[in-house]
Amino acid sequence: MNLNRLACATMLLVTYAVAQDSSTSIQITRTVPVATASRVLSAIRPTVPADISALPRPNSTNVPANNWQLLASLPGTVIHDLIFISPTVGYAAAEVGQVWKTTNSGKTWTEVLNLGFPYYFYGVEAHGNDLVVSGFIDSANQQEGVIRWSHDGGQTWGSDIILSTTEWLQRVRYANLNDGLILDLTGGTAQYTTDGGATASDWTTVIDNPDGAWFGLQFSFLPNLHARASGINFCTTLNGGATWTCGPSVDSVFDGPVLFQGDSLGWVGGGEIAPNVEGWVHITTDGGKSWSGRTLDGPWPIRQFVFLNSKTGWATGGNLYTGVGGMYFTTDGGNTWSVDISTGAEMDACSELPLKKGHAVWCAGYNSSLTGVIYGLRTAN
Repeated sequence: MNLNRLACATMLLVTYAVAQDSSTSIQITRTVPVATASRVLSAIRPTVPADISALPRPNSTNVPANNWQLLASLPGTVIHDLIFISPTVGYAAAEVGQVWKTTNSGKTWTEVLNLGFPYYFYGVEAHGNDLVVSGFIDSANQQEGVIRWSHDGGQTWGSDIILSTTEWLQRVRYANLNDGLILDLTGGTAQYTTDGGATASDWTTVIDNPDGAWFGLQFSFLPNLHARASGINFCTTLNGGATWTCGPSVDSVFDGPVLFQGDSLGWVGGGEIAPNVEGWVHITTDGGKSWSGRTLDGPWPIRQFVFLNSKTGWATGGNLYTGVGGMYFTTDGGNTWSVDISTGAEMDACSELPLKKGHAVWCAGYNSSLTGVIYGLRTAN
C-alpha cells in the first residue's frame, strides 16, 4: 500500500477537519477500506451549527422494543454486506477477500472464500445456489473492480471478472434474475447487466454521476428497474442503470443509504465522523420531489435501512473509531425513532425475510478491534 496515502488518511482522521474559511469545513463520513484506511470520503460543506438541541433526537430512555441477540462474532472480519436466502442460510461479504456462510440462521459461520489482501468485498447477492460477490483489488500496482461467481452455494468459485481497471466496486444488487446493478465508490460510474452478468462482456459501464462523487453503500433497486443512490449527490435511474439524472444531496451535509418502497415512499440517511459524530434521516412520500427535515439526529452515522412495511423498520450504523453504533427503531415510518440496541459497532448491513408468522431480521457490522458481529431477532408480526 502507498504509505503516503495512508499517512494522509490517518492525519485526516486525527485532525478531523481543516477549515476552508469561517463558514465551511471538511466533513468526513468514513475511511475505506477500513483495515487499511486508504481513502477518505468527505465533502466541503457549511459548518454544522454548534447548537443542535432543537433537532429531533432519538429516545434512548424507553425499554427496547425488540430483543436483539448477538448471534456470532468473527475476529478479523470487516463485514460490509449481508444476505439471507432462507431463514437458515445466509452469506456475508467482508474485507480482505472474505465470504462467510451460515446454515443455522446466523449462529455459526463458515468461511467459504478467503483471498486475503489485496481483495476487498463490499457486496453479496444470492439466489438459490447462485452467489455473486463484488468489490475491488487495492494494491500499489493493481486497482481493479471485480466480481466473482459461485454456482454451488460457495463450495467452489470462478475466477475474477474484472469490470473496471480504475474504480472500486461497491454492492451488487439484482431487481430480478437478469437485471443487475453495481455502483462504483468514486469516479461517477456504474455497471449494469440485463442478462445476469455471468461474464465481463455482459456488463456495461455508464456514467451515473457526472460530478464523479462518491455514493453510500446502500442504494435502492426496485423490480420496475427504478434505482436511487446518494452520497454527495442524489441520483436516479428509471431504466436499470442505463441512464441517470442527478441533483444535490437531500441533507445539506451529504447522504448515505437510500431505501424506497415503491416509487413514492423512501428514506435517505447519512452521517459524519468529523468534525462531528452524528447521523440523520429524511423521508419522502412523493418520490423525492420533496423531503422532510431531519427526523433523526443521533450520535452515530446511519449506514443502512431495513423496513418490514411502510411503518416498521430500523436505521442502523455507527462509527468504529469512537465505539458507537447500533439500531434505531421506528413504528411510524421514520417520523420518530428510539434506540433499539446499542452495539458499540459500526453496523453496515441488514437482511430480512418474512416467516409464517412474523419476520426474521439480521444486521451485521464490525467494531474497533475489527471483529465482525452479527445480530438477529424474530418479530411476532
